[in-house]
Amino acid sequence: MVDKAANKAPKLSSARLGFMLCAFLLPGLIGTFASFSIPAPLVDEIRQEQALQAVLTAPTPAAQAAAIAALSGNEAQTAMATQAGMTQDVPDTALVDPDTAAIVQNGTGPIAERVAAAEANMRAEVMAQARAEAYRIRLMVITMTVLGAVFGVFLMGPDKE
Repeated sequence: MVDKAANKAPKLSSARLGFMLCAFLLPGLIGTFASFSIPAPLVDEIRQEQALQAVLTAPTPAAQAAAIAALSGNEAQTAMATQAGMTQDVPDTALVDPDTAAIVQNGTGPIAERVAAAEANMRAEVMAQARAEAYRIRLMVITMTVLGAVFGVFLMGPDKE
């Protein structure tokens, strides 16, 4: 007599398959999403540093004045868009944050000291941005982990057999 239990192939449970997918896919997705926001403050700092260095390395006073004016972006374009009521549609052309630009543009004293003060301000802002990004990433990882665990428990619920 043939034993039916011996010839029976193991049944692939969709709940267990779903749990395994969750166990391996969710950490990968979390890491993928987190990797997009990690370098943002550093890239912002590099871009602002280049704009501030352009002020110091300008070859002529006219070029230096143009570099200083470029720090805050195209004010004429922004003013026209505001007058027309299109402020959300205007791209941000500023090379640095508004308060960093104001330190260089409205400050008194030698240009090198104003740029150094603007760089210190910019670095403090970048540090604050990096901390905020780290907090958001941690929150995302915690949320995705808890949701993955709840989903896994739901899938591993009582077997129908």
